[in-house]
Amino acid sequence: MAVFSFIDDVAEVRKSESLTAFFTLDPGQEFLKDHFESFPVMPGVLQVESLRQAASRLLTETGGPGFYRLESIGSVKYGQFVKPGSRLKIFVRFLKKENSSFRFDGRIDLMDGDRSLGRVIAADFSLAATD
Repeated sequence: MAVFSFIDDVAEVRKSESLTAFFTLDPGQEFLKDHFESFPVMPGVLQVESLRQAASRLLTETGGPGFYRLESIGSVKYGQFVKPGSRLKIFVRFLKKENSSFRFDGRIDLMDGDRSLGRVIAADFSLAATD
């Protein structure tokens, strides 16, 4: 099974607050062959996974155990398609800890240099540490 990493580099970490990272969608990614053959785009579920990876990285940076699973997702709003070669800016913000859950909101923007071309996804979600 292939392991996908959707963070190329971390631009900023504000401990216990937020993380900003970047990812460029490589045209050779395996999942693009099936999604979709004549119009390859990054699946929405992998956009959510990008947010999970960024939030996990933030928790790890602040002393967490390392791997966190998506526990729940609230509202999700999709915007731009992510085509091969697209550069994404991934931003997650820690909201609060509720029992064993960590609540976040996040956003991914399609970038052209330093300029945003619009939202790819915005969502609020919770993570929980894996056992």
